[in-house]
This record gives sequence, structure tokens and C-alpha cells, in this order.
Amino acid sequence: MALCFAHAAAGYLVYEAFRPAGAHRPGLLAAAVTVANAPDLDYLPGLVVGHAAAYHRGFTHTVGAVAVVAALVALVAWRLGTGRASHAAGWAAALWASHLVVDYFTTNVGPPSGARFLWPFSERYWIAPVPLLPELVVDETTPGRFFASIFNAATVSNWLYELRLLALVIIAVHALRAVAARPLWRRMREEA
Repeated sequence: MALCFAHAAAGYLVYEAFRPAGAHRPGLLAAAVTVANAPDLDYLPGLVVGHAAAYHRGFTHTVGAVAVVAALVALVAWRLGTGRASHAAGWAAALWASHLVVDYFTTNVGPPSGARFLWPFSERYWIAPVPLLPELVVDETTPGRFFASIFNAATVSNWLYELRLLALVIIAVHALRAVAARPLWRRMREEA
């Protein structure tokens, strides 16, 4: 399972791709990080019934959920009269889908490996042939063990790995924006 920092990094990339030019918009950034992490809210009903993963990687981890979220966001934007319903829908779809992409590239040793992104049209589990993110093995038997398996000394390396990934993404985006902001003639002269 990928942790919140990897999903936040993906959400930040989508935020940067969609945000208007100019100063950062903290509210929009917070919404982007929240939506990118939202599919994992499917742990909550499982925690209530005493088995954390009872509903994890179910409907919230499908392309169908991406479409539902996009439609709901478009409806809300339309009802608010923003005139940007399609932009808001694309933004929400990209953020929700970013969660699926991160999960696709996360190691998953526990059976079944991967997620059924195309459910209900396909029962196939999808996972990258060469995952890029380490898995955090979670004990899903009770809520107490679930939290203990996420927050302990053995998981510090996972948390730090993802935190470094998030920092690297932010630094890289800002560096690319700085280079892109320089006039082309100045860049060409400096490179010559």
C-alpha cells in the first residue's frame, strides 16, 4: 500500500498541471491533495466493521469511480454557475486517477496483487511489472493492528521514502517553472 505522501505528490503534479498561472492557491492545493488521497477513504467502513481492508481497493479504486467523481464535480460546478464545469471535472478525474496510477506502481506482495481498475467490466488485477514504490504491509485483522502496522519503527523507512519523493516532486516542479519563466532568448544565449 502506498502512503499519503506518494498520493500527495501525484496530487501536487495534477494541481501544478491544472492551476491557473500566478501565485499558488492554497485552497486549491489542499483540495488537490485531498482528492488524490480520497480513494483510500474506503478503509473507513472496514474499520467500522472491524476488518480494515474489507472494502479497500473496491469501487473507489476503479475507472468507474473516476467517472462518477468527475460527473459529480461537474454537476456541482455547473450548479454553482462557475462556467468551468468541464475543467473542474477534468481536474477531479485527473486527481482521482492519479491515485490509481500510484497504486499501480506500488509493490503489492499480499494476494491478490494489484487492483481491479476496470471492475465491473473485468475481474483482472492490475499491477506494474516493475513497481516503483515500496509496499507497506498492513495487518488488516483488527483496527488496532491496522494502525499499529502503519505507524511503527519498521515503517519509518516507507514514510521517509515517500516524504523524500514528495519533496523531490515539489523541487523539480519549481525548478522547471523557473526555467520556463526565463525568456527564450536569454536561455539560448546562456546555453551557447
